[in-house]
Amino acid sequence: EKAIVLDSSSAFQLNSIKIHPFIRFENSSSKVIDIKIRTEPTQATDFFYSLPEGMFEVVRDVEADGTLEYSLDFHLDSAEPDSVIFKSEMKKSRFHLTNYGVGKLAKIRGSFQYSVYENDKLFRVFEVGSVNPNFTEIDSISPLFQSAVLTSEDGNFYHHQGFNEEAFRQSIATNYKAGRFQRGGSTISMQLVKNVYLTRKKTVARKAEEALIVWLLENNRVVSKSRMFEVYLNIIELGPGIYGIAEASEFYFAKKPSQLDLAESIFLANLLPHPKWYRSSFDSAGRLKPHLSDYYRLVSNFMLKKNLITQEQFDLLKPDVN
Repeated sequence: EKAIVLDSSSAFQLNSIKIHPFIRFENSSSKVIDIKIRTEPTQATDFFYSLPEGMFEVVRDVEADGTLEYSLDFHLDSAEPDSVIFKSEMKKSRFHLTNYGVGKLAKIRGSFQYSVYENDKLFRVFEVGSVNPNFTEIDSISPLFQSAVLTSEDGNFYHHQGFNEEAFRQSIATNYKAGRFQRGGSTISMQLVKNVYLTRKKTVARKAEEALIVWLLENNRVVSKSRMFEVYLNIIELGPGIYGIAEASEFYFAKKPSQLDLAESIFLANLLPHPKWYRSSFDSAGRLKPHLSDYYRLVSNFMLKKNLITQEQFDLLKPDVN
C-alpha cells in the first residue's frame, strides 16, 4: 500500500544496450527512493551508436574497441537526507578509442572557436588558441591565481578523474534539505565540458551527456589536465562581457595574468559563481565590502595548509584590492 517497485528482473533495450533497472519508492513515515541501474557489457562502438539521436551529438558517433558497462546506485531517505548514497560508474574492458567522431570530442586539444551564449542568444565568438592575442598559456598565468581558483572551485582537480562523488552526494543532501538548488557538485572538468561542448539548457539528457564526455576526456587520455585547466582559465566569465584571465587582469588591474598578486587572485576567484555581480563587491569608495573578509580568510587558510602560499604571504594578506 505504501510502496511501488520496478523489479530488476525487468529490462529494456536501447538499441544495442540492454538495461536492468531497479526502482523503489516508499511513502510511509518518510519518503524513500532507491534507484539501481545496470547495463550489460556492450561493445563500445555499439554503445555510442545506441545513444538517442539528437541528445548525444558529441559522442554518438565515437568509435572504440572493447566493451562498456554502466552502473548507478542511488538511495535517499527524506528522514535522513545526509545519508544519501550516490555511486555512478562506467566500467571499461580493453577499451580504446579509435575514432573521435564528427562531434569533435578532441577539439579541446587544439585551437577552436568558443561561442558565448547569454539568455540563449549568441553573444560573442572568440578563438581559444594562439591566434587570439588574449590567449594565455598556463605557464604565463600567476600561480597564485591558479591556486585560488583550484582552492575555491575544485581542490582535487589534478587528482580526480573528472568527478567528485562526495561533493555531488553532499550537494544532493543540501539541495534536498533546502528545497531548492543551493549547492552544486560540478568539478572544473564538468564546468569546462558544459561550456565548451554543450548547450546551456538544463535537462537530464544534457547532464548525462556531460558526464559521458567528462569520462571520455578524463579516463582515456584524450587531453591532459593541464590543457583542460588552461582552456578553462581562458574562457571563464569574470565580469559582464569579460571572458578569460587576460581580459579580467586588464579590466580590473591593468595587469598581465602573470603579474596578479595574492589579494587580486582571491578577488577574481571570488567572482566565478556570479561574475556579473562584481560591482556589489565594492562600496561607494571603491573598497571591498567587509563580508569578503571571511572569503579571503577561508581561501587563504586552505592555500596555506596546502603549502600553496607561505606564512609570510598569509600574514601580509589584506582583503582589499586597488
